[in-house]
Amino acid sequence: MMCAHTHRFRRVFLAAAISAAGLVVGSTNAIADPSTLISTEVSYESKEHGIRFDTDFPGGKIDSLVEKKDHFEITIKPELEPINDSAWYAFRVKADSEREIQVRLRYEGGSHRYAPKISRDRVNWESAENLVVSRHPTGREVTLNIPVGEKSLWVAGQEIVSEKEVGSWMKGLSTKPDVDQSVIGQSVLGNPLHRVAIGNPDAKDSIFILSRQHPPEVTGTIGMMHFVDAINTDSNLAKKFRENFLTVIVPVANPDGVERGYWRSNANGVDLNRDWLRFTQPETKAIRDEMLTLRDRENGRLWLFLDFHSTFNEVFYTPPRETELFPPGFTTQWVAAIDKRMPAFEMLRDDGHNAHRSTSKAWVARELGIHAVTYEFGDETQRDLIRDIAINSAEEMMRLLLERKADMQ
Repeated sequence: MMCAHTHRFRRVFLAAAISAAGLVVGSTNAIADPSTLISTEVSYESKEHGIRFDTDFPGGKIDSLVEKKDHFEITIKPELEPINDSAWYAFRVKADSEREIQVRLRYEGGSHRYAPKISRDRVNWESAENLVVSRHPTGREVTLNIPVGEKSLWVAGQEIVSEKEVGSWMKGLSTKPDVDQSVIGQSVLGNPLHRVAIGNPDAKDSIFILSRQHPPEVTGTIGMMHFVDAINTDSNLAKKFRENFLTVIVPVANPDGVERGYWRSNANGVDLNRDWLRFTQPETKAIRDEMLTLRDRENGRLWLFLDFHSTFNEVFYTPPRETELFPPGFTTQWVAAIDKRMPAFEMLRDDGHNAHRSTSKAWVARELGIHAVTYEFGDETQRDLIRDIAINSAEEMMRLLLERKADMQ
């Protein structure tokens, strides 16, 4: 809706912003109709007040902006409804002079979940909860006082961790000799699905790590990167683990959703973590096929599957405890080891979470018969603590899997 003040803006759509209705879904793969894709690249400029907002960067997303008498009102909507309430927002703002502006975030189809983070360079981020000056009890509206000036300021629900940032991390991994990178498929929009393999390529035993099925769940990806970094160190434990186990990672399962700032879905409006039964989407199909390749390697097997996500606290979501999985009792032993190593921190475990849904962990446990964990990090957990949890849990995982393998030989 435009108000009387909207004429002050020059509104430039970098691509048509229209609803996601009309997607074509086939029996095996869904194909997005380009004329129905939701664009999130929009720029708004107030010539009268010398202020510019834009979202033309990976992960940028707002749905409309209206200038009121004394503030700016941004509307934030999901790509489809109903949807999990992971209301994502990310925009860049600058002005022709230093001042403070008031911005009201108005949510439709969701509520304020992510406390604002800010950055002047899109590399270094800081929490900016102090910018929030009022919040509606339902979380449907939040008002921010934002300092602006000639230098661009990024404001987002979480740090921007897009393909660019993950790509830089992958480049750092590749400095080691036992790291291989490849592409296992393409997303709906043709973006590559990157694969990283760490360890002895001749090792028959393997583990599989997945991240970012859900675009806004940034802390899951942060935790995943620290977890993988621990596997890739020069410690004796890590070197022995890499000699015995190949670790395969798909760091960004949903590159289209991450690029466009979607709350939950891929470019076809499909929640990828509900597509692990029919496999209608190219992303889930490619990831499944990669795991089956590992499973079918001669004289070897998959031992563990980890799918990194974000929620309100740290938790392992697992199949029901009574499910018979290989190696027997591993997740229970692993959680106990983490708790013992970090006595001030308790890793929660929720058995049977979403067991009736077509999630990755449910499919892996059922079809591959191995321990499968949805590894969740808290949205607002201190990033140093995320690093410590990830490193400690990775080291305990390596130690326990090596012990289990030695016991079987």
